[in-house]
Amino acid sequence: MSQDKFTNIYRLPGSIQIRIGKWQQTFRGTSDIVLHQAIQVRNKQFKSKMLSPTGWVVNLFDSSDISITHHGKYIQTAMRALIDRKVAYKRIYLSTMPLDQAEPALIEFKQEWIQKHNRVAKKYNQIKLKEFLRYAIEEQETLYPSIPEGKFDRALWNKLVVSELGSAKKYNNPFFVKRAQIKQTVEAE
Repeated sequence: MSQDKFTNIYRLPGSIQIRIGKWQQTFRGTSDIVLHQAIQVRNKQFKSKMLSPTGWVVNLFDSSDISITHHGKYIQTAMRALIDRKVAYKRIYLSTMPLDQAEPALIEFKQEWIQKHNRVAKKYNQIKLKEFLRYAIEEQETLYPSIPEGKFDRALWNKLVVSELGSAKKYNNPFFVKRAQIKQTVEAE
């Protein structure tokens, strides 16, 4: 048995251990049979979808966990643009809308964004998990490390955004929010 590195599987003196997040399991022995058992158990953990492989999935956002920061002249919240998932900020300047209207409008805007982001993220995670499991099964069959390092697949994400939500031209913002538009009014003095 070679000393190759398997994803989430660690060789200890006299045993093999699986570690995924806070979950772990140890197998006595270091033979190929023990390694095969460890790979099988690891694969079952990922198939159960209770644990997800690091770098292969996109985290979902919780609509009850929205933070809005106050910066004196404006309020803002951080989000990711749906195309390319780059961090961006949605701001409302308090000179265009009073605070008691601006905060609920920003929350509604972000809730719609979260719903759309999570819709795309679930599809993305489903596709990436299938890809990961194909590599994991290959490892189980060959006992040779074949899972590449997980990284964000921008092309797949952008393709899913367009297929799920339509073209970016349909929206007037990079967050693909349509219903919860923030109508800013400038008060005449």
